Amino acid sequence: MAALIAKTARLVVNGKPINLSWGLDRPIHDENGHEALGVCENDPELPDTVMISINASLLAHQPEVIRSTAAHEFAHAIFDMPAAMGGNIRRTFRTSVAPAIARPGAPIDWVEWRADEFMGAFLVPADKLARVLPKHASALDLPFHWRAAPDGRSVPFVDLDPSEGTLGLLVDDLAEAFGVTAAFMSVRLAKGGFIGRRFETGSTL
Repeated sequence: MAALIAKTARLVVNGKPINLSWGLDRPIHDENGHEALGVCENDPELPDTVMISINASLLAHQPEVIRSTAAHEFAHAIFDMPAAMGGNIRRTFRTSVAPAIARPGAPIDWVEWRADEFMGAFLVPADKLARVLPKHASALDLPFHWRAAPDGRSVPFVDLDPSEGTLGLLVDDLAEAFGVTAAFMSVRLAKGGFIGRRFETGSTL
């Protein structure tokens, strides 16, 4: 977090200078008054500033969730805020403690989808995951092989039944290495084609 805050205090997005103000000690609530994990917002009276607040007190013992929340809100700052600021529009994006589950057939919220995709790639880059997975799999004596990814790259693939505890050990090991939750890592592994599609967690992180 310290490195992220230091490196993102001032940005230029599509030629527009943006001052990014981070806060880690502000109570955050959603529209219903319930505590929220984070918020990204702007104020038309501060035309060059985007404010990101993380509910660090609520997440004091969950540094992995602090990181993922910060990356998600940072995505909103760089993808969604420049247009709002250019149009002198107030925008607010909040990350809820219990995000709403989309109903089957409901339209995708592409703004939130993009923020989640950025968050995943920012915290667990696929190329780095491809480099370290063989080492961690070998340390656990897990068999793996190489296969072609859709973009033509060769990626390591561990094809184990999700009921096998050793696959969970690999997920936990990699999650600790990258500083994310096991649910977060399992989704990144599945999306990157590193593990079988049978491995389901129910999480969208």
